[in-house]
Amino acid sequence: MRHTIRAALTLAATVSTAAALAAGLPGAAAPAAAATTTYTITDLGSLGGGVTHGLAINAAGQVTGDSVLSQLVQVPCPVQKYGGPKKCFAHPDHAFVWSNGTMNDLGSLGGLSSQGVAINGSGEVVGESATKSAGPYAPFLWDGHSMKALSAPTTVHGINDSGQIVGQCFDPVFIQTTACVVSNGTVTALPESNPSIECVYINTIPPSIPAADAINNNGQILGNCFYSALGLAIVWTNDTPTVLPTLGGVASSGTAISGNGQVVGTSETAAGAEDGFWWSNGTLTDLGSTFSPVAVNDSGVIVGGQFVYSNGTLQNLNSLIPAGSGYQIQNATGINDNGQIVANATDTATNQNHALLLTPS
Repeated sequence: MRHTIRAALTLAATVSTAAALAAGLPGAAAPAAAATTTYTITDLGSLGGGVTHGLAINAAGQVTGDSVLSQLVQVPCPVQKYGGPKKCFAHPDHAFVWSNGTMNDLGSLGGLSSQGVAINGSGEVVGESATKSAGPYAPFLWDGHSMKALSAPTTVHGINDSGQIVGQCFDPVFIQTTACVVSNGTVTALPESNPSIECVYINTIPPSIPAADAINNNGQILGNCFYSALGLAIVWTNDTPTVLPTLGGVASSGTAISGNGQVVGTSETAAGAEDGFWWSNGTLTDLGSTFSPVAVNDSGVIVGGQFVYSNGTLQNLNSLIPAGSGYQIQNATGINDNGQIVANATDTATNQNHALLLTPS
């Protein structure tokens, strides 16, 4: 879900929720000022092929995502009506960890491509990889030494510093899809307290929800479940679910949770629009129809698309990097508590996608 910017957006309307909704979720720290913040740029480079996508960042500034390799690998050729090349080749695209100026290739589970989607404070990475078979991508854990296939979750979305992994689990026997967390090998389907909300879906083809999408170091889990065939954002604290309010509409979608329990995402409004939201200490803030938040840190600094939001001010990151840098930022994907942002940008000289680390200057 991506949107366009509402002109001169500052602090939008807030909606106070019932105090009960805030139970168990710690309050937010005072937002760090971002109105005058500018950023230095570090290009993370690539695994040789010139194209990199950065998807997540940890507290130490380590980044994961995927990057194209320089070598060519023979692959099956597509079906051609009137013949075609006898041999076809492609560049592998592998998950990586970038740390202190070095990009480490994490390899794959035997297939051509892999992608890291989350990284914890120890540098452990979860993601998905193609395998030797032609089946769907398989979830993996990189433990700092090797890539290991995971039996659960079926689809991975997050990992915290305790090694708890969240995502979506699928039971092929009962053909059930659930939002789940895996702790020390034990799989737990996340409970639902409202009979109108479904965190279990029965179908042979798993949908995108229900799923657990993020987990913080306090073990709080953000996920999305069904309500009237639409999605609703939910936070689980000590296995107790809290359904987040919407901006007046029926549906919402949570995308990230900070270490102190702040949540960002998008929500339907009473007018039927889809606006970004920030939920902090029981207060829901409408961020407008032009901002789709994807990450938030403990200071309440929020990023998504080309933008950063802090202290009621939304700014385009392209105006906060050095002029003439040669990069056009397209989408920020993560932010840590030091204010470092991982973003994807177009190299204006080559038109290739580069992953950038933006550090407050």
